[in-house]
Amino acid sequence: MKKTLLSTGIITLFGLSACGGDLPGDVTVTDETQEVVLEEPFVRVVFNPATADLNVPNDFLMIPSGNFFDFTLNTEGSDEFDPANPLHSLSALDGWSAHMPFSIRVSLTDDLDIDAASVSGSSIRIFEATQALEGTSDTCQALAVSIGAPGVPCELGEELIYGVDFVASYTSGTGAISVIPLKPMKSSQGHMLVVTEELKSTDGRAVKGSITWELARQDITTNALGSDDLLQLQGLVNSLVNVLEPVGLATADISYAAYFSTQSTEDALNTVKQLNIAPYAQAFQATLATGADLATANAVASQYLPTITTELTTGVDSVFENFSALLLSADQLAGLEAVGLNTCDGLIAAVSDPASPLNATATATFSQVGPFCSSTIVEGEVKLPYYSSTTNPANDWWRAACTSGATLQSLGTEVVTGLIQAGQVGPNNARCQVASGGTLFDLDLTSLGMTDPRNITKFSPIPALQGRQTDDVNTSYNEAGTEAVSVLFTVPDESVIAMISAATGGIVPAQTKPAGGWPVVVFQHGLGQSKSNALLVASALAMAGYASAAIDHPLHGDRIITIGEDVFDSAGYTSLILLSTRDNGRQSIADIMAFRLALNSINDSTDLVDLNTAEVHFIGQSLGAIYGTGAVALANKSLAGDLAAFDSMYAFKTANINVPTGGTSAGSFDSAVFGPIIKGQLLVATSPEFVEFLTAFAEQNGVSAEAAIGPAYLAFEQVITAEQAAVINAGFTSVSFAAQTVTDAADPISYAAELTSTTPTLVQLVVGGGNNDDGSTALTDQVNPITTSLPLVGGQPLADIMGLPKVSTSSEGSGVVRFISGSHSSLLSPTPSAATTTEMQSQAVSFIASGGTNIVVSDTSVVEN
Repeated sequence: MKKTLLSTGIITLFGLSACGGDLPGDVTVTDETQEVVLEEPFVRVVFNPATADLNVPNDFLMIPSGNFFDFTLNTEGSDEFDPANPLHSLSALDGWSAHMPFSIRVSLTDDLDIDAASVSGSSIRIFEATQALEGTSDTCQALAVSIGAPGVPCELGEELIYGVDFVASYTSGTGAISVIPLKPMKSSQGHMLVVTEELKSTDGRAVKGSITWELARQDITTNALGSDDLLQLQGLVNSLVNVLEPVGLATADISYAAYFSTQSTEDALNTVKQLNIAPYAQAFQATLATGADLATANAVASQYLPTITTELTTGVDSVFENFSALLLSADQLAGLEAVGLNTCDGLIAAVSDPASPLNATATATFSQVGPFCSSTIVEGEVKLPYYSSTTNPANDWWRAACTSGATLQSLGTEVVTGLIQAGQVGPNNARCQVASGGTLFDLDLTSLGMTDPRNITKFSPIPALQGRQTDDVNTSYNEAGTEAVSVLFTVPDESVIAMISAATGGIVPAQTKPAGGWPVVVFQHGLGQSKSNALLVASALAMAGYASAAIDHPLHGDRIITIGEDVFDSAGYTSLILLSTRDNGRQSIADIMAFRLALNSINDSTDLVDLNTAEVHFIGQSLGAIYGTGAVALANKSLAGDLAAFDSMYAFKTANINVPTGGTSAGSFDSAVFGPIIKGQLLVATSPEFVEFLTAFAEQNGVSAEAAIGPAYLAFEQVITAEQAAVINAGFTSVSFAAQTVTDAADPISYAAELTSTTPTLVQLVVGGGNNDDGSTALTDQVNPITTSLPLVGGQPLADIMGLPKVSTSSEGSGVVRFISGSHSSLLSPTPSAATTTEMQSQAVSFIASGGTNIVVSDTSVVEN
């Protein structure tokens, strides 16, 4: 692609005022070549570049409004980019969602509608395809030279199967055909969407293309349109229909066609994974080349890894002492405190001394809480690369370190060389050159009159480091751009476990640290929580002989960011703009992978954290499960080329994905907890009627307007008309589409199939319907929905995409267990169902212990049959 291909004519096509889009009903359009009689009325598929009225997805929206091109969408048009606008946020993407439903809008007449029965696999077709600007064949290259715009297909691939890969439907009077993926499409893949004349209106006639479409689809070689701009539009549309000839679709059969790309999702995360281990790999190979043995090479190279330094926790060093208030009644705890039995040391001393007057009390108490004394807490710190903003955490996002490869190619070699010679390079230029093998530069384009948004795309996958740490010249590891992240370890206490084993007559086995060190489970917590949640599963792990390791998500726990008087923490996590939401998710994924790598380099001053880094497992709860899906999938994906020799340094043996959901942004609209709040917040910004209702509701209930938003929305739903609800819900659908599309790069749907292709996986969902301890009927997960109105969004669809079978009794291999009792937090809390907590933790531990070969169901009363 050369800059000259993105001509002024193509750039202005979507601002044309004379494409025939405003022509009246019965009309004859004449040009010098051919008279075209367009009968009316017809139901017509919307396609009007004159007013930028296009169906989406459509890669014609990658045609820029100015002279800057980076292969991203342009959904703000000529308006100033507003990152708080969900539709504008799409402009930071290099494609569309691979799984969100979309609509094909049609223009209805007063008397005609779509015949819903004609919406079928013969009228709505989707093919994989390649566009000219990305294709390498002679055909693609020739088309790129002749047209040179994005969204121009050159080759057709496999056809998606109607009823298997997708379906379509129509509701009378809506003027919009819904296209619903049943499987995620491939990421970073081009597609052709085609509407044929098999689609009928209610009078039995074919649904036609728009008048603009009818004009532009004429054969440009025999019926060329008049003006240069119209000729360019005709060339674009001709390319859309010509590529379909090999599958038997003639131009006259096609009422509409569009090329669209699904966005790249994992390119940036794969890149940071490689960048993090590359210095180690280089040092390792260089040391081996000197004749050193493997142990020496590893010792030298480990200096280039992020290193965890440890120290003993002061004061509170066991799970019992952290959570005694949850384990015992207030009266019990007060009595123990009075006699010094409120610590593990105190209990163990009294239990070990039969002559102690406190022996009986201590023994009885220890039989209840002993497992919570079975691990020792160790704290640590590690400096991990940080790509999210530390100066504007709520309203900024990952930025590319380098000028996009698409931009460089568009500028051309001469311009790029001139900028370099003029010194118009940025501080990341050396990093860009090394990381890209010399293909990318960090260029300042302001002298060309261009503003570079530095979007992360498949053509620019290297994110800029934004952490606040500077490089320590005394270490080999480069700390520049990292953040100091606190670490929480728990390590089995062999002596305590031996006491418990003896007390149970050996029913509970003793644990001895293996020669290679303790196997370890990385735990990732949920939204609004912290790494200390790991302590709530640490006892179950320790009793089975496993250590645990945990860090906080960004903006959680110890990782809050304070700027002046502003505090950015988990309380505002759900109010981040979409791009920041996406990239806090990507940061979580990157952190988990980098933390896993850091487990290979622990500077342990306690002599307790002796881990077997060949035996690392993962448990993620809620948000930790959501981002853990991507983290483990990518960690277990083989590195490219020579780096593949170091795959084991990232490897997880198993994954326990507890109470996740897929399509997180779209699914949040169906969340019992978050849905009403999100919908209410959107109406506050768009509906004066709701604002008035909210104000009155808050006053009547004596709460603040902010606290009333969710309940007020639920009340508002009950008093509006069906017509009002339809308009409001259409707005929610539009925002949901944009929100999910923007956040797909961090969403577990994008990684689900990849996870289970490499990793034994146990998914646990809470579906409700059973009994809780207080006799109430358990509800389905109120935070992360199990199912939604969208077939690929929810916890169960995520498990289905993973290909996991339902498990109700003990079975071999991976699977999904559906719990009928308990709640969203049952992995960690015995309220409301102690049996569910016990079963969840027991399943997780036994799955890990089996290396992912078995799921053991011990209590079927809390599991769906």
